[in-house]
Amino acid sequence: MKLSKRQISDTLLSMLDKGGIYYEITEIVKTDPYLDMEMRGNTGVIVYYRGGKILTIDEKKGLLGLDKEYYRGTTIETILPSTNSIFDYICKAKHIMDIYECNVKSKLGEKEIQQRVVYENNLSVNADNTDYFIADIEWADNNLLGGRADIVAFRWNHMEHRKRVLQLTIIEVKQGEKAIKTKEKGNPGLKKHYEDYQAFKSDKEYAKSFADDMLAVLRQKHKLGLIKGLDMLFTNGKKDFTPKIEEKIDFVFLLANYHHYSDELKEEYESLPDECRFYVSSFMGYGLYKDFIFNKNEIRNLFPVVFNHDHYHSSRN
Repeated sequence: MKLSKRQISDTLLSMLDKGGIYYEITEIVKTDPYLDMEMRGNTGVIVYYRGGKILTIDEKKGLLGLDKEYYRGTTIETILPSTNSIFDYICKAKHIMDIYECNVKSKLGEKEIQQRVVYENNLSVNADNTDYFIADIEWADNNLLGGRADIVAFRWNHMEHRKRVLQLTIIEVKQGEKAIKTKEKGNPGLKKHYEDYQAFKSDKEYAKSFADDMLAVLRQKHKLGLIKGLDMLFTNGKKDFTPKIEEKIDFVFLLANYHHYSDELKEEYESLPDECRFYVSSFMGYGLYKDFIFNKNEIRNLFPVVFNHDHYHSSRN
């Protein structure tokens, strides 16, 4: 089964790097905590704002602007991106997207959270002290893993950087209580995503191709300065170095803005195997640390109110 790769061509990479025609865009993304640049293989590069596409960079077609959807219900004139006025375009496009998110029922909340995770672990002032680096968000393929993964990360423990050994980690993000439960039609909840992960890792050749491609993406992001803290990962002295990837692929749930009075998690939890694991925020924030990952039974002990809260639930009715 052939993998749809996310790494971009050397030609496009050079266009985004210092001296390239799109270098200003890379610099804008690096300095703006609300923008995120992701590699999209043959379709180029996408820049996200608040989890939505604000700009697409295609190697052959050039710069592509906002989808028509963002102009719906407004009298705002369509704006087009240009290398001569890219900063002006991004400022105006942000405002148009803000208006859309304010006036239209948004579906980007979960994607906004994904983008915050990227920034906190890749570019924030704390990025080089977390244990994870984000290679991709909204990874999509029509073959396995249900066709998608919210976040693809590599764990490289900040206290063990000299080892240069990574673990590929798939992170499933769920926002709010309504996203938790697996239903026959519609919402793929926690159970469904875990089953997709099991199917994905069972094809070892495909999983290895996936891991290698994600490592290539991580290297490209590092080259462009889109990830801090990787200087010792891809070099050994002055020579290029390819780090080792652990054979086992990890899978962790990240539940955001979940209301602990709801029964949704309690019911879905019982259908999950004991090895299922969850991120718990390090006090507050989206920094990811290996010591703040807990399995199913540890979560029960940490948050008994989630699983034994009948008196809370009844008092609110």
